[in-house]
Amino acid sequence: MAGKKGTVGNMDFLNRVTQNSKGAAKSVSQTLDKVGMSALWENDGKKKIEYIDISKMEGAPAEWNRYPLLRDSQPDRYLELKLSIYERGVEDPLVLWRRPGGSYMVLAGHNRRDVCAEIIRECCEEDGFEEDKFRFVPCIVYQEDEIDERKAREIIDDTNLYRDFSKLPEMVKQQIVVDRLETYKKRRYTKGERIDQLMKDFGLKKSAIYDALALNENVIEPLQKLFFDGAIKKKTVMRFTFFPKDTQQWIFDEFGEQISDVKVNALKKNMTRDEITQVFQTEREGTKRLTLEIPAGREEEFRELFKKWLAGEA
Repeated sequence: MAGKKGTVGNMDFLNRVTQNSKGAAKSVSQTLDKVGMSALWENDGKKKIEYIDISKMEGAPAEWNRYPLLRDSQPDRYLELKLSIYERGVEDPLVLWRRPGGSYMVLAGHNRRDVCAEIIRECCEEDGFEEDKFRFVPCIVYQEDEIDERKAREIIDDTNLYRDFSKLPEMVKQQIVVDRLETYKKRRYTKGERIDQLMKDFGLKKSAIYDALALNENVIEPLQKLFFDGAIKKKTVMRFTFFPKDTQQWIFDEFGEQISDVKVNALKKNMTRDEITQVFQTEREGTKRLTLEIPAGREEEFRELFKKWLAGEA
């Protein structure tokens, strides 16, 4: 439906903006080379571009595709992509894996699919809107038996290399580093080559890669989660590598509520459990330890209220 008098319709708005915008959404074509897909554009008996209805597409499982969507993590880039697609259509083919029942799993192109669906929702009733331009998009399609889960996950990771790694959540960055190193190992890279490739792909320092490996291999998951959730800093969680995992678990079980940057950074290598206990039981000047009983199941609610109280918000 065209915009009412005195208003601007969605199509009109997008047209006006794209006239003054380069709409330069970053191409992923170079990353496709990394998974041996550059030849798929050839017509000599190899795969050709197919135009697939976006309504038949489903996203890859969350545990496969850990990269946050641009709409949630980088709205400015999402808008750039939207303007670019509205103006020129989808230029870089999506990569799909045909699934039983005729649906397609998106391996590369979740943001492009979402943008097309959003444009259709916003503009479908406007005069002159060409819906097919956004509904049927260029795709490279793997048939059901052409690839397996391992290859599908590799494609997802490889085609996301262009994303701004520094803006990803800590847990996602950790998982990606570990997974990429395993992928390079399967590709028969030497250990040095794996590290060098990861530094090149994500702009990481060598020390950051080794920290990620140490965290993954030498720190128990509950303590990792405290870091991922922002409860403790990276320097703090790395201090737990001083201790064997059974001691780490004991610390978490005995002093989980007291784990903080201050307490953990007071721990020294080779401390005994008695010495560790003394660190956690030592009260800071001006503080007093209290033991409270609260209703079962309301622990998180109490913690949030207590944090607000300490911050002077309650």
